[in-house]
Amino acid sequence: MFSKNDLVLELEKTLVDGFDVNKISKVAFEIYQEHGLELPSSLDRALLVLMAMEEGKEFELSEAEFLELILEIRSM
Repeated sequence: MFSKNDLVLELEKTLVDGFDVNKISKVAFEIYQEHGLELPSSLDRALLVLMAMEEGKEFELSEAEFLELILEIRSM
């Protein structure tokens, strides 16, 4: 089962080469496709926010907002 800790680790890995909205969105989409049915609705919402980032500037999170979301996921 894919846990919130697994999600946090995968999201943190996206930062290895720097903050990249498209990379984060792609990883979020892949996680959603593979594990979406296993995730509670709170994590589902977080992934949807991240997937939407590539839809336009108005949906993009800043790096600080992204890190805040990771902290929020950890505390769920």
